[in-house]
Amino acid sequence: MSRLFLLPALMAISLAGPAGAATCPAPDTLREDAVERRFTQERHIEGMSKPLRSDGVLRADEERIVWHMTSPFDVETVITADGITESVDGGTPQPVNAGPANMGAGIARSAAALMRGQWDELRTLFNVSSPAVLESGDWEILLTPLQDRMKSAIGTIRVQGCTEVVRVEIGGAGGDRQVIDFSSADDAS
Repeated sequence: MSRLFLLPALMAISLAGPAGAATCPAPDTLREDAVERRFTQERHIEGMSKPLRSDGVLRADEERIVWHMTSPFDVETVITADGITESVDGGTPQPVNAGPANMGAGIARSAAALMRGQWDELRTLFNVSSPAVLESGDWEILLTPLQDRMKSAIGTIRVQGCTEVVRVEIGGAGGDRQVIDFSSADDAS
């Protein structure tokens, strides 16, 4: 009798996966005007036994991105079409030299497009894969830079989500990588 009970239980578990997948809308349906999320970022550096970890809040809209790391240090980075500034411990924002004059604008547009689900805009810089459905039911998209210089700097970007982007993994040169987990917009402060 116990084997007969086990079969329906296993079937119920196996059917739960596809039902969960049906609850996630396609990533191209994400349409957010503004984003506010808490994040945890881990930087895995080749040769270091433990990743470097930081926490904070990301805010993004059409005009700018504010990446405010609150732990282990208080650093607020603001990216706009005019460039990138950084403020440490609430101090006066200082310009950050980020290379070519329009690099800040490009970074701001790409990051905002990623978090807001604007995949067509990302296709100008990346090969954007078709979404794959994970066991959890979430979708995953791979972004591969179109330019060789960008490929050598950041490698592949793996984006996961369901109703919003929840995880971004950036594979860098030499085995280094960054993993950024975003909590629900309701948890942002």
